[in-house]
Amino acid sequence: MKVVYFLFLFIPTILLGQTNNSLLKTLNDLDNRKGQAYIYWGYNRAYYNPSDIHFQGEGFDFTLFQAKAADMPEKFNPEVYFNFNSISIPQFNFRIGYFVGKNTSVSVGWDHMKYRLVQTQKLRASGYIDNNLYGSNNDLAKKFSDEYILYNPSFMDFHHSDGFNFARFAIEQRVPVWMSKNGKHHFTFNGAASFGVVIPWTDWTFFGEHYRNKLHLAGYGASLSMGARFEFFKWFFIQGFMQAGKTNLTDIVLQNELPSRAQQKITYVQRNWALGGFIPIQRSENRKKPTE
Repeated sequence: MKVVYFLFLFIPTILLGQTNNSLLKTLNDLDNRKGQAYIYWGYNRAYYNPSDIHFQGEGFDFTLFQAKAADMPEKFNPEVYFNFNSISIPQFNFRIGYFVGKNTSVSVGWDHMKYRLVQTQKLRASGYIDNNLYGSNNDLAKKFSDEYILYNPSFMDFHHSDGFNFARFAIEQRVPVWMSKNGKHHFTFNGAASFGVVIPWTDWTFFGEHYRNKLHLAGYGASLSMGARFEFFKWFFIQGFMQAGKTNLTDIVLQNELPSRAQQKITYVQRNWALGGFIPIQRSENRKKPTE
């Protein structure tokens, strides 16, 4: 994961260093988005580092170490992806922004990822599960100290399946690298730094008892993203991005209204694509027309 952060920081510099500085200056002079808004919608896949998860409530207090997890992509179905009533079921990205400078913008949006522990894995664990409350034919209702246990559906199923949701504010930089002669089509590199809050909808099954919890503010996070965008006919675009993020979930709800909680730090890499468009709000007086 550290390598990924390194690449996010330095690849744009390397790429832009190969581009003629005078060309970039010319493109920046001609290509001015200041005063425009934009909006986009797209879909993502996410990849997670193993994480430690602490579970605490009535009759249990234990930690699972280096638990592996995966996302939960929705199989492509036109009735889901192209139906307004169901387009939010897959893992999606929604964002709206505004250009405060020629190529600098601020934006807010919602990354709807999904997170689920791999259902059968051996995990190192420490803590206890009360034998009096959970001991009926249960080998795990005991104290355990730094020992391996089998995580499987008969023990637990832990996932943020209705959304490992990251609502984030971003500062974005757009770098034009190509423009058509008529000025209607552009190719740009884009980067962003974000911070925000994590609002998961956590689903937890513990020894057969299922809890489908409410949407809940559970923590915070930050991310870096980079990608490329093709802008066509001046007002539309398609883009592909990579995002690396780290979140700290300090208050995960486990059992509905009960005071049981979990804590974990989730580090992820996300890849996504989206379709969007620009909205002219303020006309720029400095916009220049390209010469034929």
